[in-house]
Amino acid sequence: MRTVQELNKKKTPIAVIDNSLEKYKELPLFQDKVDKANGMLRTVGLPKDKSKQHPIAK
Repeated sequence: MRTVQELNKKKTPIAVIDNSLEKYKELPLFQDKVDKANGMLRTVGLPKDKSKQHPIAK
C-alpha cells in the first residue's frame, strides 16, 4: 500500500477506467427524461440569475 504522499507525487491516475464502457458513450441513456427536461426548459425557460440582481435597499 502506498502512502498519500507517494500517491500525490505520481502523475498517473489511481483509478483504472474500464474500456468496455465505451459502448455507452454514444448511446442515449434516459432519453425520456432528457426530452421532458428540454420541454420544460422550452416552456418555462432558465431561472433568473440572482447574483446579478441588485439587493433591495433597506
